[in-house]
Amino acid sequence: MKIEDIRKLETEDLIKEKQSVLKNIMENRFKHKSMQLSDTSQIDKLRKDKAKILTVINERKILAKLEVTEKDSQNE
Repeated sequence: MKIEDIRKLETEDLIKEKQSVLKNIMENRFKHKSMQLSDTSQIDKLRKDKAKILTVINERKILAKLEVTEKDSQNE
């Protein structure tokens, strides 16, 4: 998943996507341990996708805080 695609998603969709990625990571770990996973690089790709999603969520939280701070400083 590309970061541009992730940034286009709404915050609610990002949270759902994060849950989906976490579920896929868990499923792939079980498959890997039971020797049913042929492409083990999928786990790393999913972990990177999770990190990208969390990064975008945190960026949005920081931007929201900055906007509140700017509004407060303008009102004074």
